[in-house]
Amino acid sequence: MTKLKSVKNTAKSKHRNSKSPDKSNVISDTGSATGNIKKLNLQEINKFNFYLENLVEKQSKELIDVIATNTKFISIIAHDLRSPFISILNLMDIVKENLHDKSIDTIENYINLAADSAKRTLKLLDDLLDWTISQNKERNFNPVKINLYELLEAEFMNHNTSAIQKQITLEHSVAPGLNVTADLQMVKTILRNLISNAIKFTNTGGKIIVSAIEIKPFVEIAVKDNGIGISSQDQKELFNIQKLRSTAGTNNEKGTGLGLLLCKEFVDIHNGNILVESAPGKGCEIKFTLPHYI
Repeated sequence: MTKLKSVKNTAKSKHRNSKSPDKSNVISDTGSATGNIKKLNLQEINKFNFYLENLVEKQSKELIDVIATNTKFISIIAHDLRSPFISILNLMDIVKENLHDKSIDTIENYINLAADSAKRTLKLLDDLLDWTISQNKERNFNPVKINLYELLEAEFMNHNTSAIQKQITLEHSVAPGLNVTADLQMVKTILRNLISNAIKFTNTGGKIIVSAIEIKPFVEIAVKDNGIGISSQDQKELFNIQKLRSTAGTNNEKGTGLGLLLCKEFVDIHNGNILVESAPGKGCEIKFTLPHYI
């Protein structure tokens, strides 16, 4: 009997041991798991902090670039606005002082110079307004159905006086039923700048031709002149605001240098492309695409 009882006690002891593990081991295992969790969380936090630091650095650089670009843009605008206003005021003073002493032809010449300066100032203000629109594209983008034939006819009328002064022929081969889906004001700005640029850099007696072909889902529009052309080096800087500069036209016409930048900005908003094909002395052709109206 004693021996049997001893065996039973041994069995009970084993059973108790199997159900009651060592508390010190449990605590040790729990501490290890907690340590792993803390380690994992620390890794995640470090990883997230690294991501935030990179994001802040990237956004700070972008902000610095934007501020630098806008500062340069504003300084150019201020300088270009100041010059024509001073010119207009000086010319008006000359006219006022010499109204009774100079010939009618001389006075008329002064008035024409003042008028040209006023036109350049107006063009600059137009560009400034267009640039403002481009910087708020989410709010100002309003694509509608546009008939290219009708729009181009209207733009040719707007440029008729400038073309006649230089005896430049304006032609187009756009089909009457060709439509695009685009923002009307932006497309007007693109055509206005490209046509006025073509007139500016085309010699007296030259020709400008506008064409358009369907390359679905886009329409490719081309403005081609037989003017003085653009060097390959200058072509690389045409759409770079950091290289913004104005080149005098064939009749010493002045500009702002913003026109082509605006064209690219507005074409990009429409998910289109713009490219320049030119060589010195061989004219220039600028092509851009807009979504075809479906």
